[in-house]
Amino acid sequence: MNFNPSKKEIDTVNKALSRFNDEKAGADNHELLNIVEYDESGKVIAGILGGTYWGWLHIDILFVAENFRKQGLGSKLLKAAEAEAIKRGCHSAHVDTMSWQAPEFYKSHGYKIISELDNIPNGHKKFHLIKDFLR
Repeated sequence: MNFNPSKKEIDTVNKALSRFNDEKAGADNHELLNIVEYDESGKVIAGILGGTYWGWLHIDILFVAENFRKQGLGSKLLKAAEAEAIKRGCHSAHVDTMSWQAPEFYKSHGYKIISELDNIPNGHKKFHLIKDFLR
């Protein structure tokens, strides 16, 4: 057992799982969906990173630099990602967020909590949220 596999070994495992999934559910047609925002000097101040697959938008990261928060930038990025996902044929979105991060933000944009994990990390929660674009 190797706890430090090479990139080639990791790619082998990923490709094997992709082939298996394709056989069972069809191609996922995964496509990255990444958007960044800049300040006046060209420095990245915010971004949303994720992708679309099997009709879903998955948000991996949504970040806004501290001094640019509470100005609507996160909402702008989320709406842009959702609009692009819908153009790509997505019907829904899902995201994980921590209790100290943005569960209320996502809920205010129509996302519903479907699961919670307690004590991850200790004393906090991890939430999994979804949004149905068709409603």
